[in-house]
Amino acid sequence: MPRLAAPALAHMPSFVAALKEGYRRDSLRAEDPGAIAQIEREPQWFLRQVNTPPAHVVLPDGTLGERVLETQLWYVEGDEFLGSVSVRHTLNELLERWGGHIGYAVRPSAQGCGYASTMLAGMLDHVRANLPLDRVMLTVNLKNPASIRVIEKNGGVLIDEVDHPWVEGDRGRRYWIAL
Repeated sequence: MPRLAAPALAHMPSFVAALKEGYRRDSLRAEDPGAIAQIEREPQWFLRQVNTPPAHVVLPDGTLGERVLETQLWYVEGDEFLGSVSVRHTLNELLERWGGHIGYAVRPSAQGCGYASTMLAGMLDHVRANLPLDRVMLTVNLKNPASIRVIEKNGGVLIDEVDHPWVEGDRGRRYWIAL
């Protein structure tokens, strides 16, 4: 039975396979073959980056920003990587506008199985048990009706619709989920 787990070396071959089939860790930037090859060559380095991320992050506009503390969990069955879900422990001004507390992604070959709903529900339980938050924000692109359903199924209450800060013409929804 699938479960949420800390990213681990045992999952890395399947994670790399997911990247090669089109799984994207970032909805704005696709994985390039060079990055995938480096992850495959240096899985322990990659896991250090995931489990103990650097203090700064390159933003989609190319600028360097301070990274918000984040916990990432992988959704796995045995050694098979199915998807990932992460929670940012706080929000900065940018994440309040777009990004929110929680993000999730399912590898292409595992989509349509209900995993995103289960992953989000599991992360909400994790947040309740481990973080001093009474609600979390999630954002979703209007072009992603499946993710809108996942958020609403997990108790998401629509706040508003906003313009995407980096993609001209894109709009999204912001939701709160009470914990």
